[in-house]
Amino acid sequence: EGVHLALEALKAGVTIEAAVVSPRLSASGEGWDLARRLLATGVEVHDCSEATLEALQDARSPQPIVLIVRRERPALSAVMAGRGGTPLLVLACGVQEPGNVGALLRTADAAAATGFVTTPGCANLTHPRTVRASMGAIFRLPAVEAALDEVLEEVQSLEFRVIGADARGGVDYDTADWGGPVALFLGGEGAGLPPEVREHLDQ
Repeated sequence: EGVHLALEALKAGVTIEAAVVSPRLSASGEGWDLARRLLATGVEVHDCSEATLEALQDARSPQPIVLIVRRERPALSAVMAGRGGTPLLVLACGVQEPGNVGALLRTADAAAATGFVTTPGCANLTHPRTVRASMGAIFRLPAVEAALDEVLEEVQSLEFRVIGADARGGVDYDTADWGGPVALFLGGEGAGLPPEVREHLDQ
């Protein structure tokens, strides 16, 4: 939903199956340029009324464009391998608010994380509010939902350093040892980290 996310999707080179737009899109230079770029890349662009477009959206402030984007579900091993460099995997356990999952995605992307994993009980990676809050990171950062036991098994077999964020103690994040492959676990809004993650923490 929206011009900014549509531009981020184009920039990331994801597969855009169709665009639904209102006449409002061409009212701004940025919107007009976006419509032109979508047509130039062969995307089907469908004009519709404001009422129809509003019915398609989750956003409180109706946007002049909605894209249908194909998102292939990557294998956990591909997300673990990430996008090159020393692995920094961010894992969200039980984060229930879609906006919070999106914020974690964009923060992980900005911090040069190589992959992002949610476990069952987290908000969906493709929920409209997750996508909006990610500000385009969902298109760039390899991300998948996977079972917690499978994730723990993978990080141990690959000898990741396992770090957990915990309000109850430990070391400050800026004094933690971030050397080598790292898996950073973040718990849910209320419960924090699950016990089965705590027992595997190196720090």
